[in-house]
Amino acid sequence: MAEEKRARWTNWAGNQSAAPLRIHQPRTEGELVAVVRRAAEQGERVKAVGSGHSFTSIALTDGHLLDLTQYNRVIESTIDHDPARPEPPRHLVTVQSGIRLKELNPQLWDLGYSMTNLGDVAYQSIAGALSTGTHGTGKDVGSIATQVRALRVITGDGEVIECSSEHEPELFQAARVGVGAAGLISQVTLEVEEAFNLRAQEFLLPTEELFAQMDSYLADNEHFEFFWFPGSDNALTKRNNRTADEGTPLSRWREFVTDEIVGHRYMAQATRLLRVPGVHIKLRSLLEGARGEYVERSYKIFTSERKIRFYEMEYFIPSEHAREAFERVCALIDRSGFGVVMPIEMRWVAPDEIPLSEAYGRPTTSIAVHMLKHQEFQPYFEAVETIMNDYDGRPHWGKLHFQTHRSLAPLYPQWDAYQSARARLDGHGTFANEYTERVLGPVRA
Repeated sequence: MAEEKRARWTNWAGNQSAAPLRIHQPRTEGELVAVVRRAAEQGERVKAVGSGHSFTSIALTDGHLLDLTQYNRVIESTIDHDPARPEPPRHLVTVQSGIRLKELNPQLWDLGYSMTNLGDVAYQSIAGALSTGTHGTGKDVGSIATQVRALRVITGDGEVIECSSEHEPELFQAARVGVGAAGLISQVTLEVEEAFNLRAQEFLLPTEELFAQMDSYLADNEHFEFFWFPGSDNALTKRNNRTADEGTPLSRWREFVTDEIVGHRYMAQATRLLRVPGVHIKLRSLLEGARGEYVERSYKIFTSERKIRFYEMEYFIPSEHAREAFERVCALIDRSGFGVVMPIEMRWVAPDEIPLSEAYGRPTTSIAVHMLKHQEFQPYFEAVETIMNDYDGRPHWGKLHFQTHRSLAPLYPQWDAYQSARARLDGHGTFANEYTERVLGPVRA
């Protein structure tokens, strides 16, 4: 009998693909539990996927693939207030784990809320963003996982566990950044804030001036980051700060330039042109005028579209080494002949105490490098990774890297605590795959 033809699943970047035994599209927690229990009984594996925005093979399986795009409801909004506590009331919102950030944030706004911080894209599901340690920027602001106050997690045997910092705290800590191996997140309870606008200031600066004033940029702005364009002496800086001012959205011209050039559709052509005498100044003026200063809803400022497909690697290093590491990567690009046209992005993340968070225990700077789809990325990424290894760099769990559990374990002081919780949540490896076994090792009995 001919083998049954399987449907294929491919990630956003197009560099990861799988042919699962079956693709499920659950709408309820009960349906999630049923798939996991049946698979566990049959000795089959299960992986969940939201938007597929990870560049790694974290979601691949030849077993059961849970497509969570329809598991995307906002369940409830509550105010947690105990008169006996000195702390102010907490605004909590509970959501199904498959909801995408681009769906969630407009709904939060309609409820009168904003998330404290976001990454620079909004394609990811909330569970995917948490599981890979997704973050925004701000030296005093943590990753998205630090905004989580409770989780409902399905174990590898199909049991549902509620956990928080007060109840099953070890499991809670492991599952917040679980790398797809510490149970299956079913529901997420986020602490949110009253809705706020941000004032964005986005301008080109000479890199020498940028680094000379770096301490003040970081101290004087809630959210600061920059992009450096290969072949240029300038960087596009982004400063975002809260404001009570009403929104002043971009003009159509600025929005077009922002989305099409800064938003990457023509980034390759733009960065090549930056190297052409005479064009450099005109293009710099165009980019410098692309955004300028404007006010918008917080989630619209934090995130932007990505107009082209690319590959990405991102490393997290102690902030005191940020300039040295950046300059080494720039020098690498200048001498390598790798043909790098996409920018280097630098962001800052506050330390936290989540065992597998890339910002665990130290003020952190992230350095992200990119290659256009269909370009040969591995030599460039391997060379950058070698530089980051000199600073005990930790790779983003959802972006390309070449580490294994043997090289990663020494970088995380709470590695063993995570592994103990992982064994409780998935002792038989129902949620394991080749990626988790490479970067986390086999489940410890």
